[in-house]
Amino acid sequence: MEANELVIVAAVWVAVGVVCAFIMRRRGHDFYVWLALGTVLGPLVVPLALERARFHGALEKESETIPTPPRRGFDVVAGIDGSDESLAAVGSALDLFGESVTSLAIVTVLDYDSESSAAGSEPREEAQAILDSAAAGTGLDFVRTDILYGRADRALAEFARTHGAELIVVGARGHGATEALFGSITERLVGACEVPVYVGASSTSSRDVETVAEMTPGARP
Repeated sequence: MEANELVIVAAVWVAVGVVCAFIMRRRGHDFYVWLALGTVLGPLVVPLALERARFHGALEKESETIPTPPRRGFDVVAGIDGSDESLAAVGSALDLFGESVTSLAIVTVLDYDSESSAAGSEPREEAQAILDSAAAGTGLDFVRTDILYGRADRALAEFARTHGAELIVVGARGHGATEALFGSITERLVGACEVPVYVGASSTSSRDVETVAEMTPGARP
């Protein structure tokens, strides 16, 4: 095989891996894990990616059959990622809604590949530390924390639905350099989630901030 042909084959090999990594990131997996797998395996990574996509797709469909519990009071789910915007959104939502909030769940979302792998233990520990700090910062006794896995908008929406939440709170922007390639998590939530979404202003840095509230079309406040 000539040198030019080898270069073409190598380029196609790597390109398949890169495309696969982007697709799997879109489906809630770790971009860099699948980039490494795709670069090494090339086209051979496709069957593995399809198997993982089918597996987690089946889990999502199974969760959709779980009935939504009856709503009891004003229950809030706040999605954070450690960014100033997401943390300030929690504080501003509590300032705004005050004593009408009867329960608060502060959650963060990691990719599927962090759920059970040994390499994911450090991200899980870091995520739990962020959650504990945020919960302590509220000064409330009725706060629970959870680490979710998968695509952030779907994980937040499903958690809110199955726990009977009245409202999802998120920051306007957060961490994640690749998010710009796929559209904002917040935009996807506002556009498709059946639970109303409260969006903190993008320039926030403290609890005393101006906020904007966006509700999904047809959703009740």
